Amino acid sequence: MAAPTVQEKLPELVLTPVDRLRLRRTRRPTDFLERLGAGSPRIVRFRLRGQDTYLLIAPDLVRELLVAQGRATGKARGHSHARMILGQGLLTSDGDLHQRQRRMIAPAFHPTRVEQYADQAVVTATVLAEHPDWRDGAVRDVAEDMIDLMLLNIGRMLFGADLTEDAGAVAGALTTLLRPFERRLLPTSKLMRRLRTPGDRQIAAAGAELTRVVERHIAEHRESGDRGDILSMLLSARDPSGEPMPDGQVRDEAVTMMLAGHETSAAALSWTWLFLDENPSVAERLHEEVDRLDTTPTHGDLDRLPWSRAVIAESLRIMPPTWMMSRRLQQDVVFDGWTVPDGSTCIVAQWLTHRDERWWPTPLTFRPERWITPAGKFDETAPGQPPGAYFPFGMGRRVCLGQPFARAELALVLATLTRHWSATLIPGHPIDIRPGTALRPAHGLRMTLHRRP
Repeated sequence: MAAPTVQEKLPELVLTPVDRLRLRRTRRPTDFLERLGAGSPRIVRFRLRGQDTYLLIAPDLVRELLVAQGRATGKARGHSHARMILGQGLLTSDGDLHQRQRRMIAPAFHPTRVEQYADQAVVTATVLAEHPDWRDGAVRDVAEDMIDLMLLNIGRMLFGADLTEDAGAVAGALTTLLRPFERRLLPTSKLMRRLRTPGDRQIAAAGAELTRVVERHIAEHRESGDRGDILSMLLSARDPSGEPMPDGQVRDEAVTMMLAGHETSAAALSWTWLFLDENPSVAERLHEEVDRLDTTPTHGDLDRLPWSRAVIAESLRIMPPTWMMSRRLQQDVVFDGWTVPDGSTCIVAQWLTHRDERWWPTPLTFRPERWITPAGKFDETAPGQPPGAYFPFGMGRRVCLGQPFARAELALVLATLTRHWSATLIPGHPIDIRPGTALRPAHGLRMTLHRRP
């Protein structure tokens, strides 16, 4: 007998007119996800714009969608609007093009290259730690400083160049491009129906600015040859037929990496500073660990930094920069015995699965020790969570190619900065989340810097 269909058996969570109004107006779509997840369901069906949408919360269902059924899915509808910004980069491309690009880009993240990038990140972090604006007692928006730091770092990793002169223009262009489209990336937004916004001229100008920066670096690389950076790898890459990557595709991949390589990492570090301030014993143990290093940390020191890595892992769990992902089914798929039909949108939400007490004891308590083995080593399986309960970088065929670098970068930058500095939130500063292309502090993080002896 055929499996029962969702439409026949699975109860639908009916959205009231008030729900829909709140959804259109909210700056916190995570609140909507929490409403869907109330009562600890494994899978939820609801309708938006007359279409069935499915939220998969249980880890085994997350893994089923992203891994086992990876070939049966494509990017959800909202990403077609992101292509207006990012072109056909890895974040937005699909099908054969996506797989071709992954194969061509993968050598840029060979372990030897990752080690080089990570050590360069330490150099960049050291410059910030010694910057005259970072002085004892200074009040800084640490979230903004992390954005600037990660933008400079992605410039060195991607272009082999210091983006200091371009940083203001690039950061402004990225902000202009992303803000009007943040909700368009959500399958829960009616904005994705609209192709024009009041800021079309500003968006076009911002896109042109990013293109100018990237194309300038492409031209410089063609003259200078391999610099050991990612752009050099993109320009030298060849597909199985021996064809190079077209310049337009190189540009799209570079712009995508500028976004993915700085915004999510900056958000992760920002929340980590807040967690350290809120948990003095965690910060004390971190300081003891980094103080045992003889010099500035390098990639080779990662095994000596289990607590730093655990702090980052726990930060990524509670405040995941990538807080939701969506896929569009390209064939019927069975989840938990229910047939979900071809063309349906399926959502998985780190914001829910990472913070569910069914898989994480005391889920909202910041406990880096859950990632430490009895032998004192860092291990992502140490908490004993089921596969699919922790996926800050995604999983399956579309898992983030830069994941090994991002993990190393975050731990090493944290260790580098906390060797010299601690930070406390100024009294009364509001804390809230802004879920967009990354989960950022809504009001920044105004913190007082304290130089450590």
